[in-house]
Amino acid sequence: MKGRPGEEHQEHQYQRHDLGTLMYIGDREWRYAQMGGTAGVAGNLYQSEVPTSTWMTVTANVAQAIGSKTISATLGSTNASLEDEFNEGFVGIEDDAGEGFVYQIARAFKAGDANAAAAASAVQTVNLKPGYSLIVALTTASTLGFFKNKYDEVIIHPSPPTTALAGVAMRAVTANYYCWLQTRGMCMVLADGTLVIGDSVVASDNTNGAVETQNFTLSEGTPNTLDGLQSQPTVGVCRDIGTTAEYAMIDLNIP
Repeated sequence: MKGRPGEEHQEHQYQRHDLGTLMYIGDREWRYAQMGGTAGVAGNLYQSEVPTSTWMTVTANVAQAIGSKTISATLGSTNASLEDEFNEGFVGIEDDAGEGFVYQIARAFKAGDANAAAAASAVQTVNLKPGYSLIVALTTASTLGFFKNKYDEVIIHPSPPTTALAGVAMRAVTANYYCWLQTRGMCMVLADGTLVIGDSVVASDNTNGAVETQNFTLSEGTPNTLDGLQSQPTVGVCRDIGTTAEYAMIDLNIP
């Protein structure tokens, strides 16, 4: 969607767009997200929540036919889920019948539209987004995973990040409110260390929410081999000389 100048600085108490909605203004881009339980910080880099292991590789509790608009499985023994925990999230079929398919979960326009709460070791049922239904039937041997939306309850990236990056906050955001996270184009971002114009930057492995220069060296005598290549996700290219604890202009390119 095309945004209006200044719209990127708004926050909303209630959800106004689908999570992950792309907004562009000129050549800059943002994604619609919900802040997690801690207030957001302007110029900090955010990531999605780490997937919960006991919501993955779980087994369908009943066989489900082609065309079904719900999917259910028995959760692991550690983590319960909240009502609408999987708002606009995804179900991925991991193994056996139906494997390889992914289905999006419904948006919670009202309580329970996405899913009811489920206790650990209990059956979790999710409602699929309108337009989705099972393409291949599931059996009680099918294993699957329930995944939250990448932009649902984002957190400042720990150093180094522990899952996919989501974008940079544009303002101080009230905890649990909805906002726009910038993913492409010119953006001020917290710096860790000295940033040099033209260098690629990655998510910092020293400072939460910051970026640092991507460092690597060529191995002597070993063509095309890199030593010390950082594994942190690439964020963009520095357009400003930045120093630790200050903010630098970064030309973002976050997938």
